[in-house]
Formats: sequence, structure tokens, C-alpha cells
Amino acid sequence: MADTELGLHLLGPEEHAILEQPYPKFSAEELARRRARLEAEMEAAGVDAVLVAESNFAGTAGQWFTNWPSTTEAMLAIVPGEQLHLYVQHFNHLPHATKMADGANVAWGEQFTIKSVTGFIKNARPKARRLGVIGRLSPGQYQAAEEVFGEIVDFNRVYFTLRLVKSEDELRWMRIGCLFTDMALAGLVAAVRPGKSARELKAATQAPYLPLGGMSTIEFILLTSMDDPDCCVPPQFHGSRKVQVGDALVTEITAHFWNYGGQVLRTMSIGQDPSPLYKDLHDVAEAMLAKIENALKPGLTAAEIVEMSSIIEDAGFSIWDDLVHGYGGGYLAPVLGCASRPTAGPIPDFTFEPNMTCVVQPNIITTDFKAGVQTGHLMRITETGAERMQFYPPGMIKL
Repeated sequence: MADTELGLHLLGPEEHAILEQPYPKFSAEELARRRARLEAEMEAAGVDAVLVAESNFAGTAGQWFTNWPSTTEAMLAIVPGEQLHLYVQHFNHLPHATKMADGANVAWGEQFTIKSVTGFIKNARPKARRLGVIGRLSPGQYQAAEEVFGEIVDFNRVYFTLRLVKSEDELRWMRIGCLFTDMALAGLVAAVRPGKSARELKAATQAPYLPLGGMSTIEFILLTSMDDPDCCVPPQFHGSRKVQVGDALVTEITAHFWNYGGQVLRTMSIGQDPSPLYKDLHDVAEAMLAKIENALKPGLTAAEIVEMSSIIEDAGFSIWDDLVHGYGGGYLAPVLGCASRPTAGPIPDFTFEPNMTCVVQPNIITTDFKAGVQTGHLMRITETGAERMQFYPPGMIKL
């Protein structure tokens, strides 16, 4: 696929309408549907109110409920029957939050945001005793909330469960994020040449989508010699090593559109054909990817995926990175390994449903952990099977 083929023309009119908004927002009806789902869970758990606590540009729940992506600090109070109240830090972030947030009263958090938000909840529900929390509280914030309410309930698992099945509106945003992610990969491929560092290649991934409103999440880039490899999985930080002929380049990339990202993973051979070892590794990766892709459909269980991963060990290899993980609104269930690199804890009791999205990403490695490849992409479960959401073609890339 030529780089010029990866562009906005691949999106439909609904996605173009989203991109044309000054600040893309979900409709009031979509936000109300999300709140109603949460409040049903609150009632079932006996929770009087929910506090969403996010900071340092991390977290997705504040935006999911209000259209405001949290910046330095934001805390959202959700009390049944009351308007949402969003408390924002810093003071200079308040004007933009007021413009972007929908369905919420937006206010400055003042000196201690936790005191402002818990004060509102207690005034609205003086008898509230059980407070659900989505996000993270510092020890001091937790203590301040506990002093006001009798019990703090971790509601993160509830929130991530709500994010598993995507609405049609969300899938449109994810298609944009997937295209931006693939444009990033195309930018990387175009920039690869001997003498370029991984740091320079990272910069090349961001140039295609930044002018279109995309944002960076990850650009993991592994460079190692195919004849004398020393690393099996893409690292999170980039050193000063430069591209050389005979290298393998393994990458994992996610760009996002307002917290809706794609994910693409590819292996490249630089200046020559893959070595026999890297060809064998990638053949197993492609076989594993195809096997899972063909099996993905409503009713498939996590245990069945782990069982079919035995082809990895049968070939004499293993994995380092997760084999499959849910994605879209967080790193979601199911997070799966294989026999030689098990899932953390027991294999989850998980069954796929329509409009769930997951990343299938076999990172096939040698058992001495010196060599590895990776391939894969974001998938959507349909009514009858699954579809790739990424636009970039599969397979090893030979440069």
C-alpha cells in the first residue's frame, strides 16, 4: 500500500462530520445512555454516588461522561437525580472545560479539588454513606473522602465492564483513531533508512496525523540485528541505536482521536530478506493471528483462545507480550497469554459479544528471549465473526 493511499478518503461521511466539528463531542443522548448504565450499576451495588478522579492527562471516564478529557486534575461527581458536577484544576483550564463539557456544571476545584467535590456530594445527599470511585485517589485524597463517607467502593471494574461493548457512535471515533494509527505506521515505514535512530523514527510517526487532530499514545520501536539479536519485544523508551542493514524493526503503535485509538503491530526486515530464524518466528506469528481472527465471533471464550495458542509451543517458541487484550476506553478484558507465558491469574471467565473490540498481537519469541517478532491489529467483533479495524495491510514489511 502506498503511503498516499492512507488518507481521510478511507473514512465515511459520519466520520468526516465528526472531524469537522470544532471540538468533537458525543451527543446528549449518547452521554445520557452512558450515565443511565452507570446508575443502574450504582443501584445494584448500593452506591449512593460516584466520584471520577483523574489527573495528568490519564483516564478516560471523565470524557466518557462529559466530553471533557481530564488534564492536570479533574473530579466528576455523579449523583442520581442531580446534574453532573465537574471540578477542574488548574484555574486556567476552566474556560476550555466550560466550553467542552456537556451536561455538567463546571467549576474550579479551588485549593483541594477532593474537598470541593465531596462537599457537593454530601450537600446533595446528606445521608450518602457508600461512595464509588472511578480512577485513582492519592492517600490524602482517599483519607479526605473516607472522612466524609463511611465506605469507599472501587468502581473501576464496573466502569471498564461498561466500556467493553462499544456503541455505534464510539466505533466511528475508533475508525478515525485506527486510520491515524495506520498513518503513523506509514510515516515510520517511509522514514526508515540506515543511520536513522529510533528517536527520529518516533518523530516521523506523529507528523501524518497531528495536523488532523490526532494525538500520540505509544510508539514502541525495537531495533536489533537479525544475525545477532538481543531483544524480543518492542521497548517503551528509545535509545541512540541507529538503523542498520540486516536489522529487524518491530513496532507497536497507537495514535488516538480524543481517547479513541487504534493499535497496529508490525515487523520489518531492513535491507535484506528476513533471516531463517525471523522468517520462522513470523510464520508462527501469522499462523497464530489467522487462527484467532478466524475464530473470533460472539460466543468465543477466553479459554478457547488460550487453548488454540498451543501452536506457539508446538513450534518451539513462546511469547512475551500479551497475546490478546481488549481495547478502547482502556486496556480491557480479556488479557490473555499462553501456556509458556500464562495469563496473570486464572484464565478469565469471558465470552465475546458483538461490538467488543480487542487487539490480537502475537509476539512470537525464542525461549532465550533474544529474538522476537510481532504482528497484529485492532479487531471488532461483529454479529457473525470479526473484522479488522485497521487499514494497513497485514504481513511482514520488507524494506
